[in-house]
Amino acid sequence: MSEDAADASEAVTTHRLYAEFEIVPSADVECPLDELSGEITNINQQFVGDDCHTDTTVTETDEQADENAETGIVHSKTQLDAMCHCPVFLDYDCIPQTTAFNKDHLIVETYLPDRNRLSELIEALKETTAGVSLRRLTRIDDEGTDRSNTVVLELFDLTAKQREAATRAVAAGYYENPRETTVGELAAELDISKSAMSQRLAAVESKLAVSAFR
Repeated sequence: MSEDAADASEAVTTHRLYAEFEIVPSADVECPLDELSGEITNINQQFVGDDCHTDTTVTETDEQADENAETGIVHSKTQLDAMCHCPVFLDYDCIPQTTAFNKDHLIVETYLPDRNRLSELIEALKETTAGVSLRRLTRIDDEGTDRSNTVVLELFDLTAKQREAATRAVAAGYYENPRETTVGELAAELDISKSAMSQRLAAVESKLAVSAFR
């Protein structure tokens, strides 16, 4: 194997986790999406060097007649802002894909190699955004990416504290067999009592069980 081929092989990793985040961007970030008017239905992003390229599908509506709505693709090219969430994902070898956008928050999806990367990514996002929460976490168990064969955690119904507890527990291996951490260790990370952590995890497990069997 040539040196170039070896380097390329080392750069290839299998990402087994799919995560969906709700992100409140920092007020200091100037995003081209903020300048768009109309309904945004699709956002395609590519990152080239320090530049962010976007092709955004925007529907401009006539307030008096929906049939007069016009749809177009708006292209933008901007330099990545140090306070933007996108460079954070790239720093952790994750490709962000914005799937929904409004003036208050946006939804970003990505794939990750393991739960440790998930924990590190969340901590880094907290430093550059006005808010971040995990909405959905999917573990891919086979070689494909067919989500029908995955284990999914829907976190929509959880409170902010419960989401944080669930994220910490998953990232630390609490739900692995055998467990790789304890309730006490998780509680220490969040600076809360062991009983409080136990109650949060119980609430998380109860809500997720109800959600799974609706």
